[in-house]
Amino acid sequence: MMPGLFDVIGPIFAQAAGNDNSWTGFLILLPIPVLFYFMIWLPQQQQEKKRRAMIDALKKNDKVVTIAGIFGTVTSVDPDQDKIVLRIDDDKGVKIGVTRASVARVLEPSSD
Repeated sequence: MMPGLFDVIGPIFAQAAGNDNSWTGFLILLPIPVLFYFMIWLPQQQQEKKRRAMIDALKKNDKVVTIAGIFGTVTSVDPDQDKIVLRIDDDKGVKIGVTRASVARVLEPSSD
C-alpha cells in the first residue's frame, strides 16, 4: 500500500512545530519590507520626482509627446489651470489643450 500524502507530510509539520522559537519566523520575514522599500518604492519615488521636474520645466516651443501618443509643440503653458496648448499640425495650425500631466516626455527642449 502506498503511503498517503498526510502520512508523509504530517511528521514533517510535527518536527517543525516542535521548535518553539517563534522569533525565527519573525526574523525571516523582517527583510521583506526593507527589500520592498529599496527595490520598488524608492526607485518609483525618484522616477516620479524626475517626471514632476520635467513637467514643471515645460515651456513654449518644447516638442513633446503625450501619453496618448500625440506629438506636438507647446504653444502655451498655464500652470494655474494645469493646462498646456499643443500645436499638432503646423500647416493647418491645429491646436489642442491637454493637462500638463498628460505629457509623457520632452523630445526637444526649446532653444530659448
